Amino acid sequence: MGHQITKKSTPRRGSLQYYPITKSKRAYHNFPQFGKLAQNEISSFAGYKAGMLQVIYVDADKNSPTFKSEVMTTATVIECPPLLVCALRFYNSSGSVGETWAQGVNKFVERRVKFKENNSNPEDLKAKASDIRLLVSTQPWQINLKKTPEVFEIGIGGNLEQKYQQAKELLGKELDVSSVIKDGSFVDVSGVTKGKGFQGSVKRFGVKIFPVHASKSRRKAGNLGAETMAKVQFSIPQHGRLGFNSRVEYNKFVLKTVKDPAEINLPSGYSRYGNINKSALIIKGSVPGSTGKLVMLRKALRPVKKAEPVKVIFLK
Repeated sequence: MGHQITKKSTPRRGSLQYYPITKSKRAYHNFPQFGKLAQNEISSFAGYKAGMLQVIYVDADKNSPTFKSEVMTTATVIECPPLLVCALRFYNSSGSVGETWAQGVNKFVERRVKFKENNSNPEDLKAKASDIRLLVSTQPWQINLKKTPEVFEIGIGGNLEQKYQQAKELLGKELDVSSVIKDGSFVDVSGVTKGKGFQGSVKRFGVKIFPVHASKSRRKAGNLGAETMAKVQFSIPQHGRLGFNSRVEYNKFVLKTVKDPAEINLPSGYSRYGNINKSALIIKGSVPGSTGKLVMLRKALRPVKKAEPVKVIFLK
């Protein structure tokens, strides 16, 4: 019922681990927490998914059977225009104390959030706070993608005084991806999966398609449960909405940080995206989300091994 009968090794699709499966409230998903950060370290960054490439690199893992050999793999290109530090947000044990906004914030940020410049004295807020975070905005207008940005929080490392001094220096300035994410490091990637609309139980859960003369219906579960339960269990594979869910993938390897867009631009541009105009990250493997959507990147919360930069030979 929940899997393909003709191939017993095929597991049921639509894992119950994520139940109840809910639709994401927005097209991007921010991280609710960050790992341990060193002084002056920024917790996360964000970029827009452009497409995928084939990459050849020299394996630097000493425990790998392909150590010092050339390896071909697929990789995802994420364009990362600089983040604008719009405000400082102060927290204590009971929640947000207040925030201080920078002067001259881009007018497009007002499309997302209403604010007043320097509405609170940061020294007064610091006296009440136990933690400080940066409120940043993406700048998609720099890459001709759209006008309305995304606004979210990122963390900074150190004690309260160190956070405050660094936050004051960054207020109103831009953050570049190369200053946050290094080559050869591991990151956690958060995104919203592709939305596929209303789908049947075959596509959602891999239910077996019945023969032509076997049943009245061919593309649905053959049994909806026991008669005496007088109800249908939530775990029964049925039709419904599929996709557009928030997902996090852990320990994705950063192959390279590209500062020159000409290195990775394709002659015809990336499908449904175009050419790269700013700095970009090359992440080994795939990441969740549709082309052009925002992808959040965080310092790996539970890295499995030490990361080392690799030599990338070919990008196409």
